[in-house]
Amino acid sequence: MTAWVAIDFETANSLRGSPCSVGLVKVKEGQIVEEWSSLIKPPDGHDHFDAFNVGIHGITADRVRDAPGWPETLERIAQFAGDTPFVAHNAAFDMGVLADACKASGLPVPDLRFACTLVVARRTWTGLLSYKLPVLAAALGIELPRHHDAGDDARAAAQVMLAALKRQGPAALVDLLGVHRIQMGSYRGGVRQGCKYRGAARRTPFPDAEPNADPDNPFYGLTVCFTGSLPNMTRTAAAERIAALGARTVSNVTKFVDLLVVGAIEPRQLAPGVKKTGKLAKAERLRDFGHDITVIDAEEFYELLTVAEG
Repeated sequence: MTAWVAIDFETANSLRGSPCSVGLVKVKEGQIVEEWSSLIKPPDGHDHFDAFNVGIHGITADRVRDAPGWPETLERIAQFAGDTPFVAHNAAFDMGVLADACKASGLPVPDLRFACTLVVARRTWTGLLSYKLPVLAAALGIELPRHHDAGDDARAAAQVMLAALKRQGPAALVDLLGVHRIQMGSYRGGVRQGCKYRGAARRTPFPDAEPNADPDNPFYGLTVCFTGSLPNMTRTAAAERIAALGARTVSNVTKFVDLLVVGAIEPRQLAPGVKKTGKLAKAERLRDFGHDITVIDAEEFYELLTVAEG
């Protein structure tokens, strides 16, 4: 496993089975030896382009009108990769795109193996608040000309994995995963097994919102996300208190989040030149596209708690 292929997809909309571009970067013996990228015409029924996605990657329906469809693209991906494993940053997304595009096209999901640079990076470079690809690239001195260009992102993901291999010492991908107790992901017979850290403790889920809470309190019915640390309160304790008020806490910012609470952020936890966490940056992008997300700091959060619990 000294050979592998970094892969990245961009999608036309929120459906994972809507790939509109792909980038591939082949690595052998620690060197990038070949690259390929292409636009893709998404499968029928998954081929509408959402403004949010277009705003991220700039690809429109007109640009993919004459692009190859998914069956032709999948064949080219298979030829490029052969029997080598894939590598992707947040591989759950990219492998999900591949699988869902096959299902949308009436094709079987091919058997394959994959590793995730996001999982590897969290075990290799501890202490960062964000492990998003552009943050890692900046921290490691990796050039990323255009984030959300599939070719550029695949190359950056390849370089992140090469940096992790160099830092740890093993030449083979399987050895690096073994050092960090990370399970190789796979699809076998259409059944997915994720790439994950096997030493992680089971995460306690956030509590459910209390349906009988006072509907007039400022937290009732909200979906809340936290980033950074709250003074004198753990995130679990905060989630329990707002759950009693009828709010739901989630781990990540999505278009369904109503309130983002921004706590204290230590600059050393961010990559050089980065001023905000990935959750805050995503919330700001979603607001730019019309999603109603309120952002408050820890002081405002405590003031709201005082009012709600008063």
